[in-house]
Amino acid sequence: MKVLSKQDELERLGARVYLVVHDDAAAVQAGLLSGLDVPFPVIVDRTRQAYAAWGLRRSSVAGIWLDPKVWATYASLILRGERVRPLGQDTLQLGGDFIVDRTGTLTYARPQTRDDRPPVAELMRRLRETAAR
Repeated sequence: MKVLSKQDELERLGARVYLVVHDDAAAVQAGLLSGLDVPFPVIVDRTRQAYAAWGLRRSSVAGIWLDPKVWATYASLILRGERVRPLGQDTLQLGGDFIVDRTGTLTYARPQTRDDRPPVAELMRRLRETAAR
């Protein structure tokens, strides 16, 4: 999780990061978060009410597992020596990244379309812009 390397700047900006997951908490701890010291809250949304509220949808099998870009992303991770974390129970549930300012106004929204999370640099730039307002 590359956002972990930005923890000092996140604190300076007054940002609060939340990780929302839909898998069982023990499975998330053993897989996605294994070996990581995650300093922000991890919220388990088994019913996916938050996913629905933020307009996050599910993909089709073809949309994820038959997409050459997904396989290229995983190949790139492996070639760079990064650890590919175990998959969750539902690989078709799409996530997203959102920034909400201090007044509760949504200033950035990027629902996921497949394994295409925005670069951390983009999120940090958007956070800086939001904090400067």
